[in-house]
Amino acid sequence: MSREEEVKDVRLFDLRTIERNIKRGLITRKEYERFLKALPDAADKIAPSESEAAPAAPQEQPGHPQG
Repeated sequence: MSREEEVKDVRLFDLRTIERNIKRGLITRKEYERFLKALPDAADKIAPSESEAAPAAPQEQPGHPQG
């Protein structure tokens, strides 16, 4: 499969257009499920969420001194 064909195939499974592509018959729900199962696990690549990060220092607002 060429790079161009691969990109085209991946675009069919884009989360933003998946329902439209299924309704149009471009892919089936079963093909989509197979695509999702074939994706690599990237859990170790996520960044910590803001709630997991260290609390930020309070910021001063202009005209409102901290104290």
